[in-house]
Amino acid sequence: MGEAVYIASSKGGAGATTCAYRLGCALSELGERTLVLDGDRVCADGLTVSGLDGMNVYTLADAASGACRIKQTVLKHGKCANLFYMPALGCTDGDFIARAAREMCDTFDFVLCDGCASSACGRAVVVTEPYASSVKAADKTVSVLKDGGMKVGLILNKVNGGLVCGGNIMPPADLAKLLRCEAVGVIPEDLSLPLGKICGRTQRAFSLAAQYISGGQKKLYGVTRAYAGPLGGIKKKLRRFV
Repeated sequence: MGEAVYIASSKGGAGATTCAYRLGCALSELGERTLVLDGDRVCADGLTVSGLDGMNVYTLADAASGACRIKQTVLKHGKCANLFYMPALGCTDGDFIARAAREMCDTFDFVLCDGCASSACGRAVVVTEPYASSVKAADKTVSVLKDGGMKVGLILNKVNGGLVCGGNIMPPADLAKLLRCEAVGVIPEDLSLPLGKICGRTQRAFSLAAQYISGGQKKLYGVTRAYAGPLGGIKKKLRRFV
């Protein structure tokens, strides 16, 4: 029996959909059979981020209307052996989406519900940026989920180590304490992600987050590590000019 995990965004642009995809990739690399349930009912943004845009035959809207079975909406990712996608595109029945998530727990080790099917999930991961507007929104999101009886973890996304060292943004550990939430992942700022690429350090950060979520080692990526030592001191000085 697998587990459904609700991937919640603190606000638009925090990167929850990208995190759901990259977490799915990292979990699949750990050998976990993983399904990402794309909760974007209007644009199916999860399919775009994962490179599966236009490859689906059915969506949950078709399954809800009886045109196909739920399992026929599942897409296999071509590059990650254990990663699959299920688009909720066009489906207006939230209860049916939750039912699909529960059904898929019989087939997959993890079902990552990106912005949907929270009622089918036993725990949630809130994705937030380390900036004031996103942190404020995350505080509200975490409170609502906890009030609903859900266990909540936190992914701090787009964390710039140089800004942390310069005192411009709070360190991840302090942000987690502020939000009264356990940090399960710290993802460095990576401008290549919107281009469909990923840096080695970011891949490492998602791998650590996947291990944390799957019950493996509890270790977070150190975003300030690159600014330690003599070379790090040079990087700190250069930040003043770039």
